Amino acid sequence: MWTLLAVYGIVTILSSIFLVAITGVFGMVIGLMGVIMLVLSAVLSTPESEQPDDQSKKYCEYCIAEINKTDITCPICQTEQ
Repeated sequence: MWTLLAVYGIVTILSSIFLVAITGVFGMVIGLMGVIMLVLSAVLSTPESEQPDDQSKKYCEYCIAEINKTDITCPICQTEQ
């Protein structure tokens, strides 16, 4: 489940309630988009994190360079892992 997408869907639905009173059809369209966001958040599965092809490597948390798992600092951006 995509938690933030569900939250944004709920906020969009609540906003559309006020827009329906002011604009009519436009508020209904916004509400429909909120419902679609809410349904998609329940249906879609969260993507798995990417793993390097070589199992002795990992990705740097900052610059996403492929580095050795034993490295303490990234040789590219010099950040500590």
